[in-house]
Amino acid sequence: MNNEFHLSEVKDKFADTQLIISHLGSDPVITGINAVESCEPGDLVFVSNKEFLELAKQQQPAAVVVTEKLADEAAQNERWGILVTSNVKLAHALIKQAYGNRDYIDNQWEQIHSSAVIHPTVTIPASCFIGPQVVIGQNTQLGERCRLLAGVVIENDVVVGTDCIFHPNSVIGYNCIIGNEVEIGAGTIIGSEGYGFAQDKKGKSYKIPQTGNVIIEDSVQLGACNTIDRATYGQTRIGAGTKTDNIVHIAHNVEVGQDCLFTPMLAVGGSAKIGDRCITSGQTEISDHITISDDVILFHRAGVIQDITEPGMYAGLPTQPLKQHMRNTAHFHKLSELSKKVMSLEKVIRNLTEEQ
Repeated sequence: MNNEFHLSEVKDKFADTQLIISHLGSDPVITGINAVESCEPGDLVFVSNKEFLELAKQQQPAAVVVTEKLADEAAQNERWGILVTSNVKLAHALIKQAYGNRDYIDNQWEQIHSSAVIHPTVTIPASCFIGPQVVIGQNTQLGERCRLLAGVVIENDVVVGTDCIFHPNSVIGYNCIIGNEVEIGAGTIIGSEGYGFAQDKKGKSYKIPQTGNVIIEDSVQLGACNTIDRATYGQTRIGAGTKTDNIVHIAHNVEVGQDCLFTPMLAVGGSAKIGDRCITSGQTEISDHITISDDVILFHRAGVIQDITEPGMYAGLPTQPLKQHMRNTAHFHKLSELSKKVMSLEKVIRNLTEEQ
């Protein structure tokens, strides 16, 4: 929790966004942001349905953020401060970012830790925090207000924008470019060597040096233990606003569009192109050199082995439109029964044929 604040400050802070429609009831001092199930007096909670509203009445937080539909009922509790919003989940995200986020300046250490190894060619803006055991290579550029936590490694000739957060033991390879407001999870490696080999007649493999880079655009968030391979030539690119969960692999020369959402164990083969606003569920696999349209959602461990040219929901291996996949899956679970029916019909046909 950053600081105590009055509920009215929240409405004022987001006045230009139309996120908060109105402020009803009291104007309490908020001392915490919490879940409805575990909230205490002084807390602010977020309520999106009647069930949670009933629970909030029992828990008695200081204030609630509710939908327009729940506003009148919430206002019956005269002790509450109430913010009415058009989108409770979005309000939760933005209000907690503003008032309840982790402070990434670790005050237990000095601003640039004495154990950090920083090349003399690197200039560190005074607004940055450099944690223990950080290594920064030659000619790297850091933007204002960056937070490099313990064990981060940034190799040479890297460009990092403003307001970035690199979690412990993340690695940024040489020549890579990181945009503004990028967050990189613990253990994630940007610019790892792309997987490229050639074989001779005996099947012996020879490495093709991967000498391109990775470009991470603005407002990207990468989870823990992601690997984003550098290009063979040119760039691997992650589009602005894209968010990944933990354990995601993006191969060399992949182009990912803007505002995509990728869940764990996604694997994307080399030179694939993924459009804007695409969403994947867990364990999705996208083969190399595949092109996927904007606004595609991939379900049920989808295996994409051919281009997807139209927006929509797809599932299965090979991928097919979701409704078709669900029908086929339903039939698949009846294969034994269908097999028996076919065998029975075949027997009837044989008997009829013999009688003729």
